[in-house]
Amino acid sequence: MPVASPPATATTLSPSLSIWLDLCRVLAALAVYVGHSVVLGLAPESLSLTWHRSADDAVIAFFVISGFVIAHSTRSRHGSAGHYALARVSRIYSVAIPAVLLALLLDTIGLRIGPEAYAGYAWQYPHAALVPPYHWLFLGEGWFGSWQPFSMEPYWSLAYEVWYYALFGVFVYARGWWRWPLLLLVLGFMGPAVLMLLPVWCLGVWLCRHLGTLPPARWRARGLMLLCALAYAAFFLSGARQAGDGASRALYAAVAAVAPFPFAPGSTVHVLSDYVVGVLFAGFVVGCAGAEWRFSERAGRLIRWLADRTFSFYLIHFSLLVLARAAGVSAPGWAGYTALLAGVLLVTWALGQMGEQRREAYRALFRRLGRIARRGLGAVVPRLRL
Repeated sequence: MPVASPPATATTLSPSLSIWLDLCRVLAALAVYVGHSVVLGLAPESLSLTWHRSADDAVIAFFVISGFVIAHSTRSRHGSAGHYALARVSRIYSVAIPAVLLALLLDTIGLRIGPEAYAGYAWQYPHAALVPPYHWLFLGEGWFGSWQPFSMEPYWSLAYEVWYYALFGVFVYARGWWRWPLLLLVLGFMGPAVLMLLPVWCLGVWLCRHLGTLPPARWRARGLMLLCALAYAAFFLSGARQAGDGASRALYAAVAAVAPFPFAPGSTVHVLSDYVVGVLFAGFVVGCAGAEWRFSERAGRLIRWLADRTFSFYLIHFSLLVLARAAGVSAPGWAGYTALLAGVLLVTWALGQMGEQRREAYRALFRRLGRIARRGLGAVVPRLRL
C-alpha cells in the first residue's frame, strides 16, 4: 500500500533518496494498474499476462518502502505513542473511509449496467451496511478468511500493513513488562497469513536503521541499482519465480498439515518469491542512496505531487476498472487505454479531495475523539488521567 512522502530530515534519508522512493511508489502504482487492467481484459492485447505478476511484485516494493518510512517517522517526527498513533490513524482513514464508500457507490452503479462483472462479490451487497465497519477494522486477511470490501481487491495489502503499524508501534513505544503481552496480542490478531509477509515489511525497517552504513561509493551504487534490476528481470523471466511459487505452495501445505487451526495463505500465494523480490528491491534502494543522481527542482515537485496521490489511486483503481468492464469496455487500443487511465486519474483526484488531501481535517477529528476517549477512560479508571 502507498504511504505518505517522508520528510528528508533524518541522516538516513537524503532529499535525493526521498524523491527516489516517491518515484518508486509512482512506478509501482502504475505497475499494479497495468497488471490489474491486463487480468480484467481491459488492456491492449500486446500486454501479456506476465504483467499481472509484476503487479504483485510492485506491492512487495510498497511493503519495503512502508517499513522504511514508518521506521523513519519514529526517528524524525513521532516522539510519543500518541503522536505516532494519530499520524497513522489519520493517514489510513483519510483514504480508507471515503474509498470504501466510493467503491460501494461504483459497484451499485455497475450492478445496474453489468451485474455479471460483480458475480464474485455478489454475496456482499445484501449486507452492504456491515461490510465497511468490518474492513475499517482491517480484519479482511485475518482469522475469518480472506476477502475485500466489495470490488476493492487492492485493499488486502492495507489489512496487512495496518497490523504491521500496530506491531511496530507497540515495539517502539511500549515500556516495561507489558510490552511483550501487547506484542503477543497484536500478533494473535494478525493471523498467520499476515504474519508470513511481516519479514518483507521488517526489511524496510532494518534498511532504515542501517542505511547510513550500507551505501557504496557513487559508481558502485549505480552498479548495484543496475545489478538488482537485472537480477529481478532474470528472476522474472528465467523460471526461477515459478520455482519460488512452487516452493511457496509446498510451504503452505506443510504449515496447513501441522497447524492446529485452518490455514489459508491469504491474498498472497507466493511468499518465498515475495521474499526474493523484497531483497532485490532493498538492494536497489541501497544503490539509490549512494548513487548521487540528482533530480531537478521541477522534476522533484512533480514526482512528489504524483506520489502524494498514489494511495487513493492504488485503492480505487480496481473498482473503476470493474465498472468499465461492466459498461462493456474490453481490450481497447492504446488511445482507448490512455483515455481509460485518464478517467481513473480524474476519479482519483476527486477521491483525494475528499480524503488524502484532507489529512489535517482527519487528524483534527481523531485528535478530538482521542481526547474524548481519554476523558471517558479517566472517569472510569482514575489512574488513566494524564
